[in-house]
Amino acid sequence: MNFLPSLSLKHLLLAVAAAVCTLSNAGCDRGNSAASTPSAEASTSAAAKPAAEVVAQGSASTTAPVSTPTAVPTSAPQDAAASDAEPVDGPPPLRLEPAVLDFGIIAPGKQAEGVCKLVNTGTKELEVLTVQPGCKCTAITDIAGQKIPVGGSIDLKAAMTAQSAPGTKRADIKILIDGYTEVVTLGLVNEVSLPIRVSPAYLNAVKDQPQSGRIVVESIDKQPFRICSIGGKKPNLVGFDVEKDEPRSQYLVDWDFARDFPEGVAPRYWIIETDRADCPLVDVFVRHESSLPRPALKLTDYRHTFGRIEEGASYEFTVDISDLPESERVITAASSSSAARVEMLGTEREGSITHVKLKVTPQAGTLGVHFIPFNIYTNSKQQNVAVWGQWVPKGTVGCFGR
Repeated sequence: MNFLPSLSLKHLLLAVAAAVCTLSNAGCDRGNSAASTPSAEASTSAAAKPAAEVVAQGSASTTAPVSTPTAVPTSAPQDAAASDAEPVDGPPPLRLEPAVLDFGIIAPGKQAEGVCKLVNTGTKELEVLTVQPGCKCTAITDIAGQKIPVGGSIDLKAAMTAQSAPGTKRADIKILIDGYTEVVTLGLVNEVSLPIRVSPAYLNAVKDQPQSGRIVVESIDKQPFRICSIGGKKPNLVGFDVEKDEPRSQYLVDWDFARDFPEGVAPRYWIIETDRADCPLVDVFVRHESSLPRPALKLTDYRHTFGRIEEGASYEFTVDISDLPESERVITAASSSSAARVEMLGTEREGSITHVKLKVTPQAGTLGVHFIPFNIYTNSKQQNVAVWGQWVPKGTVGCFGR
């Protein structure tokens, strides 16, 4: 009954798997992954594509390069022997179809799903020891312990939740096979966008960077639209006369920090107003010393918007705080704006996350785009946050312009 060596080896591999996955479990988010916007969802494609195709489809809207994962050989130098043998120092004979799950365009805060086939290209049966996502934004089916026959395959289902801020997001999933020391990596990628996309998705106006530039604003479905205002002002559109030219599906916008933010202080988001009912507001993140958050509490997201709502309407939203100590309690919230008040409705703890439920209510006569700064208070700290959006008169369609 010589089973002790086999049991010891498997425990050793499980320990290695846990160590590898723990080391690889770095967050893939940019700190913007919790809130959703009331705008209609962008079209979502969960179709998977080969890695080469993902790279080839890169566009100006990509905020970070998507690297092609290390290719997995279709066959290892040698197959693993029985489970009581020494593990093979290398990758298993496993092919991923596709090597990258491309979820396409996802609306902020929404989730997309995909399937990857794990194909055994070797001459012996393979067993999955563990599968570990490298990001909290990713959920997977539990296939640990499943066996893959020679020439056969099993499905790994994965779901990826989009961050709230527009831009490209990537993550990965680590797969460890019994009898092999090297993990296999499945890449994940999506693009978060509203029906109208901005490329690049931010203005990089930090110190020592150019203080002017251009961005592309375009509709994903290629339908024409109008840009009503940007930052509450007449837009500076290159090669387009708002008085004479017909609406387009794409615009080139000129920005200048000194002109567009004359006091040298920028809001966290530069707001573009359009005449599209499904996307009246588009936000562009402003990277500047005056707009970067100063964290006292660990928030999962800093983008909170109520979109466009009618005059006088209130809006409920949630701010999530990570790793709040048990001794630290959220006490209240208060706005410093004369345009609207923010009140706390309650809190709820879920694992390491504390959900703070809030409501913003405008003062009488408040119209147009407003940033409502407010503070969340605990028994020892306070965190400044802002919620933004546009109040319009009842029945307003198209451009409001204020």
